[in-house]
Amino acid sequence: MDMVLTDSQVHEGSSGTSITIGKDSDLKPYSCGELIYKGEDLAYGRYSIDMIASNVVGQVTSFFLIANGDTEIDVELTGLNNRIAWMNIWHDKQQNPVSIDLAFDTSEDWHTYSFEWRPNYVAWFIDDNVVLNRTDIPTSSPSSTNYRLAINSWTQVNPEINIEWAGQFQYPSDGRVPEAKFRNIRYRP
Repeated sequence: MDMVLTDSQVHEGSSGTSITIGKDSDLKPYSCGELIYKGEDLAYGRYSIDMIASNVVGQVTSFFLIANGDTEIDVELTGLNNRIAWMNIWHDKQQNPVSIDLAFDTSEDWHTYSFEWRPNYVAWFIDDNVVLNRTDIPTSSPSSTNYRLAINSWTQVNPEINIEWAGQFQYPSDGRVPEAKFRNIRYRP
């Protein structure tokens, strides 16, 4: 898929893409990064990616479909607890998150995260195992709105928003650069 670069914190390498958190933003305390698919042909199907999440509290690693503020289908991993994956559908400006307990640490190795989006359901998979199936939250049809596929990594610096979910971000004092890793974006109709 052709992706468009939207921030200088996105780095391509032989093992995939990494998104780091930098200290070079003129507008905010930290700079983050995102890649967005620029096509307008996204439709129902199964979307997958391999990820290694950051283990820095307050950093979020994400893979999602989004449609003009109307619908969003998410896989989100937070550095607050690397043994939980968050699956979410935003619709009509309301989010509907579900936490999935994992038998592994999302920051230690590559795992495949997928969601299958159909007219009547969204199902999420981790390493090809179904972990959640939602039929109770509607999504907008791809024929009625333009969806975009994105990966990103961002920080939670606002203490009054989502602190219990992601944690309060502080840049590591040990010299580490906060990083999330991505590779192998796939789509199957």
